[in-house]
Amino acid sequence: MTSINYKALGFVALLFLYALFVGGVFAYGLFFTAFLLVSMLYLTGRSAYRNLVSIIWKSSDRVETGETFSLTVDFYNAGWLPIPYFKVLTNLSGRLTGGEEQAGIYTIMPGIKTTVNKTFKCRHKGIYKLGRIEAEFGDIFGFFTWKRVFEEDIFLHVYPRVFLLKSLDVPARQQFGTIAVKHNAYEDYASLKDIRKYQLGDSFKKMHWKVTAHRGDFYVRNVELNATADFNIFMDLYKENYSGDQAFDLEEKAAECAVSIIRYALSSDMSVSFIAKDQHPVSMAAKGINRFHEFMDIVSKTSANGDVPVAELVKREVRKLDWDATVVIITPRLDKASADTYMQLRSAGIELFVVYIRKDGEEENESVQLLQANGLKVYTTGVNQDIRQVFGGQYERSK
Repeated sequence: MTSINYKALGFVALLFLYALFVGGVFAYGLFFTAFLLVSMLYLTGRSAYRNLVSIIWKSSDRVETGETFSLTVDFYNAGWLPIPYFKVLTNLSGRLTGGEEQAGIYTIMPGIKTTVNKTFKCRHKGIYKLGRIEAEFGDIFGFFTWKRVFEEDIFLHVYPRVFLLKSLDVPARQQFGTIAVKHNAYEDYASLKDIRKYQLGDSFKKMHWKVTAHRGDFYVRNVELNATADFNIFMDLYKENYSGDQAFDLEEKAAECAVSIIRYALSSDMSVSFIAKDQHPVSMAAKGINRFHEFMDIVSKTSANGDVPVAELVKREVRKLDWDATVVIITPRLDKASADTYMQLRSAGIELFVVYIRKDGEEENESVQLLQANGLKVYTTGVNQDIRQVFGGQYERSK
């Protein structure tokens, strides 16, 4: 694409009229000099447009939020004339980099390669196209400006950051997978926790006879309390709940919570169902830690463009679940209506807990207090808070 400075061409046209009406060697010489200069600049710009070559290099295909990514673009001038200046725009998403892109200005001689490096920290999850590069160049007088777009199918897949949780105190009763609970009905006598002295009322089934015989006093086994759970994770993508300057950060935090809980559940041998609604319904169910990457893919592709509040989505989908299913709700908004819905589900036998994403500077939410007062577990996390501490402070260290 060519942009022409019509003021410059107008000046050449005036010189032609001047030579035509005034005549003389000087007038015509001035006109032909200007005409030849403009023609030469046009032809050299056209040659540079045809001979500029671009190659794009990237450090990886997949990264997590918060990781540093490097993009390298090599430009090669295959022509025989220099390009005095050219401006490069890599068209990187502001959501990805966290800011507006500043164009770089370069000069490239014939037969020479110029390298443009972009290094940035990935701010938000998603799939981003990296293959659209714009190079704008022109002559030193500004008569002509040429713009060439290099288009390649090169993408970067940014996953939400995963926090490796070691424990998570959640209600669970259904017969899928194995996690710890606090109901004696689920005592697992094959899983020893520790040994303590006998107390009045202890069951003789828990008696540790070898230690009792060795120490001459009664000792019992404290066994692990285990139950099985089917995790149904609902992530709120209702667009009205993600307004304001912190919209992307709230969405990113919700995704972090979702994938971290999913990983914990899968590693605990639980079957997991992920349900959300952006422009289209999103759902996936699987079991086994080897399926975790599939959940990462589907969560990273979601966006907060939904038209259904998560409370309505849960109320609709929960009819398909067993009466004692475990439901996890991740949302940046808790109001009286949604709190009432969750309490109704609890009274109907659905075990649930809520992960509430709080905006920075937000005042105390009365709906959080209402849910907690009615026995529902609510985890509250800020946008910049470490969710490993929010979910109990015990976690695995990332390698």
